[in-house]
Amino acid sequence: MFCVECGAEGPVYQGVCGSCFAKKHPVVEPPANLDVPRCAQCGAFHFRSGWSRVELDLAIPQLLREKVRALPPFEHVTFTHVAREEDANNFFLTVKASGRFEDLRQVQDFHVRLRIKPSVCDTCAKQAGRYYEGILQVRAEDRDLTPAEMRGVRTLVLSRVERGRDEAGDFISRTEEIHGGLDFYVSTNALGTRLAKEVAEAFGGSVTASPKLFGQRQGKEIYRVTTLVRLPAFQVGDVVRHKSEVTEVLSLRPFVELRNLATGERRRYKAKDLRGLRRVDAERFETEIRPGVSGGLVAPHPDSGAERPVLSRGVRPGRAVVVWTADEAYVSALPAIPSKP
Repeated sequence: MFCVECGAEGPVYQGVCGSCFAKKHPVVEPPANLDVPRCAQCGAFHFRSGWSRVELDLAIPQLLREKVRALPPFEHVTFTHVAREEDANNFFLTVKASGRFEDLRQVQDFHVRLRIKPSVCDTCAKQAGRYYEGILQVRAEDRDLTPAEMRGVRTLVLSRVERGRDEAGDFISRTEEIHGGLDFYVSTNALGTRLAKEVAEAFGGSVTASPKLFGQRQGKEIYRVTTLVRLPAFQVGDVVRHKSEVTEVLSLRPFVELRNLATGERRRYKAKDLRGLRRVDAERFETEIRPGVSGGLVAPHPDSGAERPVLSRGVRPGRAVVVWTADEAYVSALPAIPSKP
């Protein structure tokens, strides 16, 4: 075979050799400039598929694939590049475009200026406008959230939202401390539901939802859902009366575990099944259990010296952590930390 253009012998492509084919058929049509919007708030780039937060080195190959047109007969063109920064919003790119036609691989070099256009992505625009579709409320039964619970809930919620921001556009438009709890105004009802489940699992709460008709969109009713996570009225270490039993709270998740202070029996419950339980005023401390004057065992208070009969079964004299109530004492399964009144 020989080239009909230059007469060279060898493989031909559409009648011409590889060198003549390259002169007649460039791989791509380089643009004068490569313009891309970038959110000034979160740094996301706008691609054909939408906004995405990626590093510039990862954004450039995608922009080249989207904005540099491959010329027939080449398909599936690949790019490599070197970027030189001119200023914060302008980069000079040296690009190699590689295409293949039949068994011919052809490379085309070109230069293009990448111009970043400061903009605001859809998510940041909504967030700046305090847009929300749902509300996540976190409260505790008959008490305020403790400072530790406040910090823990905030950290969990914000970390989960940040993780889902890139993929789903999740955001929180504002957070309020109100009625001893927290309110999160969330971008979607689905986000509020998902966060409520995670908070309840992490802190041992129960979840209820209350939808409210907000309006219509394209003939479809739109609801704003308020999702409430109710944490138990008690915490680990609290002494509570469950039915006729005096119990201590051993854990709150994934289930609430109560230990009968008299028998030592442990049982697990769903948080919603223990609503209305009341704490028993009690102290927890380490002391020396000893035989009482009238028989049985007693636990002396380390400060006052007052004694209470020990009602826990199977107890022997010796040092132990006890729960001290108004009338009696019990041996605890927890460390000597004070019970919160």
